[in-house]
Amino acid sequence: MFSNDNMLSEQYNTELKNKGFLILDEMFKSNGWHMTKNEMNWISYTKTGFETEFFDIKLDTNTVYVSVPVKNSIFQYITSFKDYFTATEYVEQRFNDFCFKIKKNKL
Repeated sequence: MFSNDNMLSEQYNTELKNKGFLILDEMFKSNGWHMTKNEMNWISYTKTGFETEFFDIKLDTNTVYVSVPVKNSIFQYITSFKDYFTATEYVEQRFNDFCFKIKKNKL
């Protein structure tokens, strides 16, 4: 099946199912990233043209699993948390590090 611009626009602008991560959804979308998974227990974001770089958040009954890309690498770093708040703070920090960090030694 072929997709057109309208289908892609709908895919990228779908409403987040798990409102517990609304802050992250806004952060990703405002920086040009889009959702590739949108389920109650799994959300994922990537950027067009950089599909091997993605942020995943998966939930089970007691744990929030987070997978973040390692800069200039094909690898992901995976960790887990016991609550939404800590996981959200972690993803926000790693996203900012991944996208915006400037080398401290560079003048």
